[in-house]
Amino acid sequence: MTTIEIAFELPSRRLPLPLKERDAFAAALRQHPDEWALMGHHWSSGSARQAAYAIRKGQTPCFAPSGTFEADAKTVIGEHRVYVRYLSHRAEGASSEVTGR
Repeated sequence: MTTIEIAFELPSRRLPLPLKERDAFAAALRQHPDEWALMGHHWSSGSARQAAYAIRKGQTPCFAPSGTFEADAKTVIGEHRVYVRYLSHRAEGASSEVTGR
């Protein structure tokens, strides 16, 4: 008998997440620096790319300042997904620039 590996997962939710859920999502990523997480998926590749851009640029307060989070839009089997990670080394550099250390 052949053994195969299967990853069972629930379908991801459609975005945009409500603002309070985006805050909680960003806070959770800060607890797991440099690890990618699936934020969810969009109706189109264009809206997924725009969401990823807005996250990278820190256009939503929970993802600020610009460059603190990395985001990427990927189309996987017809789902337009947004993956995000918190960049701990960039956040440390940004805080030292602000404080002058």
